[in-house]
Amino acid sequence: MTERICIFDVDHTITRGSTGRRFAVAAARRGILDARHLAAIPFNYAAYRFGSGGISFFDRDFPAIKGVALSVLEEVAAEVFARSIRRAIRPVIAALISEHKSRGAKIVLATSSLDFIVRPLAQHLGVDLTLASALEFAEGRCTGRFDGPPLFGEAKLDSVRRYASEAKVALADCAFYSDSVHDLPLLEAVGRPVAVAPDHRLLRAARERGWEIIRR
Repeated sequence: MTERICIFDVDHTITRGSTGRRFAVAAARRGILDARHLAAIPFNYAAYRFGSGGISFFDRDFPAIKGVALSVLEEVAAEVFARSIRRAIRPVIAALISEHKSRGAKIVLATSSLDFIVRPLAQHLGVDLTLASALEFAEGRCTGRFDGPPLFGEAKLDSVRRYASEAKVALADCAFYSDSVHDLPLLEAVGRPVAVAPDHRLLRAARERGWEIIRR
């Protein structure tokens, strides 16, 4: 069976490690984030990676970059992609994306990472659509608030479901690749769920359900 839409999570799935963490380090070097915000990254990461998903840093606003111009954030994102994110792309996943594209599938990124961070990656991979968390901007500057719900858990499923409905494609005809147990709602909804370098909870769930597992 050839899936009509192939959906990929980004952090720890397409890339080894977090695009957001790489961006934050670069932003700190540019003076956009201070040491206090940088020091919070490991705790935020642990809340995401090992937490229940009910309360996380995705519930919070982004006062650290309030007032920063979108053009500056995009400049940092492009720099980070060129310096580190590009090298962090998993070859096996890049090859899968190319294979799915050659078979006529639409390629969609669905990520809780911020849209301006993953945009250079999406352009590099030549994907058809990126569904990502977004921040609110007014007159070109960040307000420090989310623009809509962050794409996490059920919100990611809802976003993909809306896109598939508009494209007149059933989720049963879609594949989804992810590393995280937090993506179970979408993994359970598609016809072909694939666990990529899964965290221990997703690995257990994938084994119980007989899902495909990519370990590299």
